[in-house]
Amino acid sequence: VLVAIGCGDDDEGDEDGGAATTEEPADGGGAGKAVKVSMKDIKFVPQDVTVSEGGTITWTNDDTPPHTVTKEKGPGPDFDSGNIDPGGNYKRTFNAAGKIDYVCTIHPNQTGTITVK
Repeated sequence: VLVAIGCGDDDEGDEDGGAATTEEPADGGGAGKAVKVSMKDIKFVPQDVTVSEGGTITWTNDDTPPHTVTKEKGPGPDFDSGNIDPGGNYKRTFNAAGKIDYVCTIHPNQTGTITVK
């Protein structure tokens, strides 16, 4: 007996397998609950992101050296990821509105900003 079962449209939630550089939400879009940032070529990509209050940012090391994600200034508690090896990631939820500056302590010229709305 052969039974054919049709599957519906499974394109829900475009999973693009690592294109973490295009996840910055549009201002006021309300889509900033899950933001992705890539660490590539000694840069945070994108360098400036916006996330909704209560939203989460995931940083993924797509580079060859290790990196850190370390808060320099801004609202909310301090954070420091420690070393993130190639292929590793760090996830953090942001609950305090405002602008946060952060850096990779291994590469001091590798900086980024987070705007929590």
